[in-house]
Amino acid sequence: MAKNAMMTGAIGGVNPLFGAQKTQAMPTPQPAFGANLQVSPKSNFNTGSEVRSAASGLQDASQNRQTAFSQQKATTSNEKTATVNVDNSKVSSSTASSLQSNPVNLDVKQTATAQANEGGAMSADAKAVEAGEYSFSIDVGGETHNFTINVDENDTNASIQEKMAAAINERDIGVNASVTATDAADGKEATTSLSLTSDATGTDSAFTVKEDPGGLASAMGVADATQDAQNAIYSVNGGKEITSQSNDVSLAEGVTATLTGSGTTSISLERDTKSAVDGVRGLVDSINSALKSANASDGRGSSRFAGDIQTMNKSYSASLEKMGIAVAKDGTLSIFDEEKLAKATMDGSADRLFADQRFGFGARLDKIAGNAVNTELYADVQANFSFDRGMLIFQKMQNVGLFVNMLF
Repeated sequence: MAKNAMMTGAIGGVNPLFGAQKTQAMPTPQPAFGANLQVSPKSNFNTGSEVRSAASGLQDASQNRQTAFSQQKATTSNEKTATVNVDNSKVSSSTASSLQSNPVNLDVKQTATAQANEGGAMSADAKAVEAGEYSFSIDVGGETHNFTINVDENDTNASIQEKMAAAINERDIGVNASVTATDAADGKEATTSLSLTSDATGTDSAFTVKEDPGGLASAMGVADATQDAQNAIYSVNGGKEITSQSNDVSLAEGVTATLTGSGTTSISLERDTKSAVDGVRGLVDSINSALKSANASDGRGSSRFAGDIQTMNKSYSASLEKMGIAVAKDGTLSIFDEEKLAKATMDGSADRLFADQRFGFGARLDKIAGNAVNTELYADVQANFSFDRGMLIFQKMQNVGLFVNMLF
């Protein structure tokens, strides 16, 4: 055999046509690492439904707690001047902080009013006009609306006023007509009166009643205004006067004052303590419910889930107790002093424990709940692996070691 045919892995010889030839021997087949490794489809990671349900409840309670801690309520020093409404969905944290430390001083010169034409009380059974056809018009918002009322022989003041009110209200022109009736009593006859009132306050909603002399509106006492429409005039923190068609005025994004009378008032925001306490109470109830559910379930995942919650509760027991929350031996929580908890929500100490999304009790709870819902950290059954042991003889020893490590 030729010398070069002695090389490892080579087979050679002399071909009479092509001369010396070398061909590479086929290597012994080496299966890829993990070949024939299988996972039983019935043994995949599986977090119990009880754990997932309890964790989902914890996430909901946690979200409600965060919302509860962001709720603000407004205070006013003089409700005879203004009341305040807060839309917490629109109040930013910067607005809340600003109005907590720097109250708004509101000076109301006059409130906005709606025009009113109020007729006096008339005998309900009498008739102030003769039978016939009567026409009048109401000018409002730059438009003229014409009306015609037929008065019959049998009509009374009460029925005439009802006809007028029905005709006006049916047209929906921005003026509301109403009839007020009083029953006969103590020797006095029954009376009735007609009133016309703007649907909105402010001079833009003023109206004018027009008719020929001796007309129906004059006879019913509603031809002239008994209260003029006027705009609200107010100032904020000593600034220039502001005019408003409405008594509802915006002080900041999500904070609206309703002007109720002339005078001054101081308006500020503060944490809605009741909302915050209710948020913590809901969180406590959800944690206890999750523990009860996990402890009642079989499986390694349920046990680990319950253990993590118990460990968390006990590790924060000192901080929780300062806020009126006790941790029992079994890890459950109970609120024993709501005054302490309310005070903690006001001075900010509860925020660091419950509202901080990065650190503290609330953040740790969010992580546990998130792991239970989104990962297999609390799986009840680990995956079972099977493989062809005979194939391991072809693996390098370091690969076998890695494979064994993976299993255990």
